[in-house]
Amino acid sequence: MAGRRTYHHGDLRNALLDATIELVRERGAKGFSVSEAARRAGVSSSAPYRHFADRDALLAAAAQQAFGELEASFAELPLGESLAARAAQIVVAYVTFARTDPARFEIMFASGIDKSSHSELLETTRHTQDRLEAALSPFIPQAELVDRAAQLWSIAHGVAALAVSGNLHHVVDSAHVDTLAADAARTWAIAVGGTGVHAPTP
Repeated sequence: MAGRRTYHHGDLRNALLDATIELVRERGAKGFSVSEAARRAGVSSSAPYRHFADRDALLAAAAQQAFGELEASFAELPLGESLAARAAQIVVAYVTFARTDPARFEIMFASGIDKSSHSELLETTRHTQDRLEAALSPFIPQAELVDRAAQLWSIAHGVAALAVSGNLHHVVDSAHVDTLAADAARTWAIAVGGTGVHAPTP
């Protein structure tokens, strides 16, 4: 059967997550079904329910995995010594992550999942916020940190969503999206920190 695969014993959960990503790449999140994911994984239509309560639970697990990958990409950044440099690195990394695999990005944000109904996914999302706050903390007063990190995330997400959907073509070509993203982040940093100066010496 076309698209059918086998999975290693005991690894059905990961096989279903891989199948979910494949299906969203092909059909979008709205075209995804548990039964088709099962077919792709080479199991019966009832098998996924050993691991996932329903369609949303499977999508939520795929989103959680993607958020973990996003956080890992942030962890690898050699963060710069100024607010402007860090903000630009974070936003460009986020946009690159989205553009590398738009299906993964769609599962995270546009699949209709109510994160408040999936505690593990919500917690993973908070980890991303925590990662941003930690990166900005040398430059931002503690009382402002949560809001400032959310602002930077919003900038990153806005550029990423526009780029992935092809809605920046009237402004900038694909090769220059990272430049636009970095410039937007630096502008935010200057507005927040004056000149994006180095962190104060402890």
